[in-house]
Amino acid sequence: MAAIIHVAVGDFNRDSHLDIVTTNGNDKTVSVLLGTGSGSFQAQTTFPVGSAPFGVAVGDFNGDGHLDIVTTNSNDNTVSVLLGTGSGSFQAQTTFAVGSAPSVVAVGDFNRDGHLDIVTANFRDNTVSVLLGTGSGSFQTQATFAVGSAPFGVAVGDFNGDGYLDIVTANDVDSTVSVLLGTVSGSFQTQTTFAVGSAPFGVAVGDFNGDGHLDIVTSNSADSTVSVLLGTGLGSFQTQATFAVENDPLSVAVGDFNGDGLLDIVSANTADSNVSVLLATCVD
Repeated sequence: MAAIIHVAVGDFNRDSHLDIVTTNGNDKTVSVLLGTGSGSFQAQTTFPVGSAPFGVAVGDFNGDGHLDIVTTNSNDNTVSVLLGTGSGSFQAQTTFAVGSAPSVVAVGDFNRDGHLDIVTANFRDNTVSVLLGTGSGSFQTQATFAVGSAPFGVAVGDFNGDGYLDIVTANDVDSTVSVLLGTVSGSFQTQTTFAVGSAPFGVAVGDFNGDGHLDIVTSNSADSTVSVLLGTGLGSFQTQATFAVENDPLSVAVGDFNGDGLLDIVSANTADSNVSVLLATCVD
C-alpha cells in the first residue's frame, strides 16, 4: 500500500468483524483489509478507482444490506462507487462527475427518501457537490453549492433540528467553516460562515456540551489548534473556543475515549507524527 491518504471502516463481509479500506493516492486503488476479529487483518485486496483517490466513505448505496465504498478522485474530478458483494469483494467502479479537485467525502440521506446520498468538498472551485442516490447504487447528476475558499473537510449533521441533514465544510484559505442548511428536497440554503483557526483542514461534529444540539470542531493546521463551535440548535453557532494541539493538525475525530459519557477530541498532527487527545470536562 503506497501513499495511503484516508481510511474508513465497516463490516464488508458481514462476519461481525470490522474491516478497513484505504485510498492509495499514487496507484489509483483502494485497499480492503478484512478483519479477523482478534485485532489482526488479512492481507490487502486492491480495487481500481479513479486518479489520485483521496477521501473515502462507506454506506449501503443500493439497499442490498452490503456496505459499498465511495472515493473522491482529485485528478479526475469524479467519485468512484464500488458496490459490495457481501463477501468482502467489490464490483468494478462506477464514476460520477463532481467539482474540481474533490477532497473529503461524506454520506447521508439528504432528501429523506431512504437512499444514501453523497457530498464532496471541492478544493479548487470552492463548492460542494451533492449527488442524490437512486437506491440502486447509481446517483443523479451533481448539484453544486458555493462554500468558502479551498474547502477541504466536510461533515454532515442536523444543526437546526428540523430533521434534514445539513453540511459543514472546513475552508482552508478563509479560515472559516461554511454551514449549509438542508431543505426538504435535498437542496441547501446559501452558506453561512463562521470563523475558526488558521487553515482548517479537518471537521467533525458532535454534541460536546450535552445540550442536544450538534457542535462543530475543526483542526487548524497553521496555528496548531482545534476550534470548537457550540451549536445553538437553530443552525447558528457561538464564537469559537480554541484549544492547543501539536504541530500541523490535518484531521480531527470525536469519541468518548475514557467512558465518562462526554465526547472527546483527537487530532492527527502531521508535522509531529503524533495525535493529540483532548478529554472533555464535565458539563454543568
